Amino acid sequence: MRNILLPPGFKDELFEQSSTEHKYKNKIIKIFQKNGYALIKTPLIEYANAYNKNNSFLIKIEKNQKDLTLRNDITMQIARVASSRLVNNQRPLKICYYGEVVRKKGTMLRPERQFLQVGAECIGEMNYLADVEILNLAYESLNSVGIKDITIELSSNVFLDFLLKKNKNKKSEDKIRSFLRKKDLKNTIKYLNNDLINFAKTLLACSGNFHEKKLLLNKLKINKDTKIAVEELTKIFKNFQKINNNVEIILDLTESDYLNYHNGTRFTIFSKNVRGEVARGGRYQTNNGKNIENATGFNCYMDTIIRASTYKESVKKILIPFNTNKLIKNKITKKGFIIETFFEKKINIRKLAKIRNCHSYLLKNKIIKLESF
Repeated sequence: MRNILLPPGFKDELFEQSSTEHKYKNKIIKIFQKNGYALIKTPLIEYANAYNKNNSFLIKIEKNQKDLTLRNDITMQIARVASSRLVNNQRPLKICYYGEVVRKKGTMLRPERQFLQVGAECIGEMNYLADVEILNLAYESLNSVGIKDITIELSSNVFLDFLLKKNKNKKSEDKIRSFLRKKDLKNTIKYLNNDLINFAKTLLACSGNFHEKKLLLNKLKINKDTKIAVEELTKIFKNFQKINNNVEIILDLTESDYLNYHNGTRFTIFSKNVRGEVARGGRYQTNNGKNIENATGFNCYMDTIIRASTYKESVKKILIPFNTNKLIKNKITKKGFIIETFFEKKINIRKLAKIRNCHSYLLKNKIIKLESF
């Protein structure tokens, strides 16, 4: 017997899951397009660089040729396209996309190493309202596919970057990040300058419901960068709440950006009782060597979305003879039926329809509904 095992983090998606993912992806893309985001497609393989080498599979080519990599995220591909082929297009440039990504390692929350990303990016716009639009677009998209119990986590790289830059113990950066992520103040302060301990305490104390932490957040206004970051987070929170006032928004400034390209406000969206994030996004910059542009965007993780979705679509299958007239077939499909065919001439069609879990069957060109439906 052939070996049918797959490497950890990889799986086959069969029938209903594959079909559901396809439908959800199309629903989300339609919402993006209705909001002015144009669809593009990027390749699965790129030349390896500082941004895409992290946690990706490298493909070694012949000597003296550049290494290739399987994409582990699509956002940086969009940034490349925006700063090269679309560099002369009107700004803000609004783009949407979908595609499979592959990662070398999974995480505790996301052990999957291959999954479908569906996302949108707004490039060339500095105004914080672009972040609000992106966040609202994410919320609207998730709602459309049945994600209801949503929690949004707002964050920013600025505060952790400030702490690590000011700290003298540069060799302990990874330890500090790890302890902060675990909300372990006792071990964090072992590696900090004395003058940074209060900042670290406030940073950890800010974790929680955004509305309840607003006043405490203001204590992090230490320099120009942290002041701007606090004001942007607050404005994004207030403006998003005006549109969607029933969404739980929490604050966590201790999370590191594992994708390593966000440089400002970030957000992660979770659905209650489901492992892993359903969407993630934030601020970053594109750079083609000449021009630097501000951008914001997000992508959805379709595997988590399918697990979290409460959206149920009823499927009506009908069993019909293979040689059914084309006009009759068209009438049947217009009524929302999915066609199942059989090839035998002499058969108990009613019995077969039950076996194949069909809603109805066609007998003498008439649709007969099964009693069990």
